[in-house]
Amino acid sequence: MPSWPARPSVRFEHNGEMQLARGATTMTHMALRPLSTSHADPTGSNAATIHHMWFQTSVTALLLQVAPTSEPRLAASPRATAAAVDAAGHAVLNFLTTWRTAWLESVDTRGFGYMRIRLRDVHCHWDGSYRGGGASGNSAPPSIIHHSSRRSMCPNWLPTNEQTSGDERLDRDAALALGWRERVHERRQALIDSLGMLAEIAPGDAWITGQRVRFLLDQGNSRAAIGVARKCAAERAWCAQLAGFAFHAARDFARADSAFDAASAAMSPKERCEWTSARPLLDSDGRSAYGKLNCDERAAANERLWWLATPLFSDTIADRRSEHLSRKVLIRLHSALSWDERYDWRGQFGGEAVSEMLVRYGWPSFSAFTGVREEADHASWMRFYDSTRTATAEYPQDRLHLLPEWSAVNDPFNAEAEAWQINMPPLKGGDEPAAQWWPAEHYGRAAGSIVQLRHQTALLRRDKDLVLAIAAELGSAGSALGDDTAAAVLIRTTAPRTVERVPRRAFRNATAVVLTGRIPSSPAVVGTELPAARPGELSARTRLGIVPPPTLAALGPGETAISEPVLISTEDAPPTSPDDALRNMLGSTRVRGPKVGVYWETYGYSANDSVDVTVVIARHERLSKMRRLGMLLHVAGDINGSVAVRWTEPQAGHDSWAIPGRVPILARSIRVDLSRIEPGPYTVEVLVGRRGAVPVRSIRQFVYEGK
Repeated sequence: MPSWPARPSVRFEHNGEMQLARGATTMTHMALRPLSTSHADPTGSNAATIHHMWFQTSVTALLLQVAPTSEPRLAASPRATAAAVDAAGHAVLNFLTTWRTAWLESVDTRGFGYMRIRLRDVHCHWDGSYRGGGASGNSAPPSIIHHSSRRSMCPNWLPTNEQTSGDERLDRDAALALGWRERVHERRQALIDSLGMLAEIAPGDAWITGQRVRFLLDQGNSRAAIGVARKCAAERAWCAQLAGFAFHAARDFARADSAFDAASAAMSPKERCEWTSARPLLDSDGRSAYGKLNCDERAAANERLWWLATPLFSDTIADRRSEHLSRKVLIRLHSALSWDERYDWRGQFGGEAVSEMLVRYGWPSFSAFTGVREEADHASWMRFYDSTRTATAEYPQDRLHLLPEWSAVNDPFNAEAEAWQINMPPLKGGDEPAAQWWPAEHYGRAAGSIVQLRHQTALLRRDKDLVLAIAAELGSAGSALGDDTAAAVLIRTTAPRTVERVPRRAFRNATAVVLTGRIPSSPAVVGTELPAARPGELSARTRLGIVPPPTLAALGPGETAISEPVLISTEDAPPTSPDDALRNMLGSTRVRGPKVGVYWETYGYSANDSVDVTVVIARHERLSKMRRLGMLLHVAGDINGSVAVRWTEPQAGHDSWAIPGRVPILARSIRVDLSRIEPGPYTVEVLVGRRGAVPVRSIRQFVYEGK
């Protein structure tokens, strides 16, 4: 990573002094606590009481510090540059003091719910020792980040039934009362103007340039931030990082990605390896494996990781990767001084824990401050007082966990759909949400959230290619997604930057959208995508790896084969053709109702061949230790078992459909009565063979949910 030039070396003391190490300049400021615990109105008398304690450092005063009258004013001189950096440090910390005061005076702790959990997270004892507020259950926060320092971080989900004034990730001033927000906006603009003047004295200073970009973005002026980054005269890698940071904030993700690539290219191999590392985002298996890779191996793993983490292949926007790198730039900008709006960045006071939290989850959307008294009690118990505000770090529950399991990164084409768990699963009563699901990383997508749909996928062999059929169950997302299938996309991708929109036919049945298309017989990652019609609306997708069977051209003379069974609906009349059967595919392998249809194809059997057909429904419930013991003692029975149906074809009333091709293809469907079986996990197996010959067989797992 590019090294910082000389910049203000600042330390924060509990007695309220901010001291800059270079030179004899010392500035004192108010302690970082509110002067009153009341919810002050900045337009009234309370505002007047606090207003005079804010620093009124003018641009003129800053410039006088930079260029004393006793010396010639040389903008490029080392002494002038050092003084400019010191003055910039004063200005930044003065503003941060103002922001903290405004935030604390905007807080009304009486409006917070879930205080037991919030107090536990605020105290954030890594050993689970906190017992305040009658805490019970998960005494150790399920999401704790601990780095053997004096403070840990405990991010958590924002309760779904609480309204906040806005998302601080998108609007840093969202939590401020309206009157304070206006004043802070003015103060930040004054800071930006001051930094701009100081940048003229130290035009190549990386720290000043970075702070200008940071505060312009906090001010909502991404255009000006991009302009500053483009004129950056510091090290090339840092200037490119700032450009990527600004472009990402402006939601120009393609340019952000290009800028971050330029930053990587300007670094040494060691710097690049550290800068591009994705290790904190991985599951435990991934962290262990990633840590053993050399830099070249990490680069290859990163390529696969960000490819598989693409939110939607149909728009090819790599915003998750640029979000990761933007978070790293944000951490550098905030950690340049000892403290920022909320956090103490010194190592002994939890700076590493803060850094890990931000790189994994980004800036919190909401922080609940639990009050000055709670903060003082916590400091007394810990026997230290730092400049991290005793507040929660909370994130909306619709965030996306886009990175797949490490097993998928290692072997993408054998990755099952379960390797991607992008949404919070349905919660069970009793335990808090974070105890049930808290992923290694998550992300708030600017273009709108994505829901991961249940699905059923079939691969049907043809002479030169395969038919790929994917049915996606709309379920509870159906009303948000609508009935229009015109925008549905069938995706096939084999490598980063190699994405194909497969020509497809689209159908909509009672529960699912079904897409069918022709694909080659080679490994790929495939899926259905339903992009939102407008930014901010809900999108949907399915995704999995496939290793298809060979085409029928590979079938030798006399050889036979069978497709995987496909589960189809029985709500309408029996299908009259293979297309009709696929049109009625179930959108998942979870079956409800007394009957289910089963469709399959055989290859190499002609319509006149006499064959035996067997369909077996078998239960595969995992047996408890108690039941296995009971079975051993003959006091309990095996709940697993199977039911088989056999017949010989051709047979009147058992129609099949011939599909044209060099190799004979026969398609068949039946209806299976499930009304007498218990809910649970099952398989349906189909066996077909000439009498006396070894049958071909195929199997599909499903879960029967009952009538």
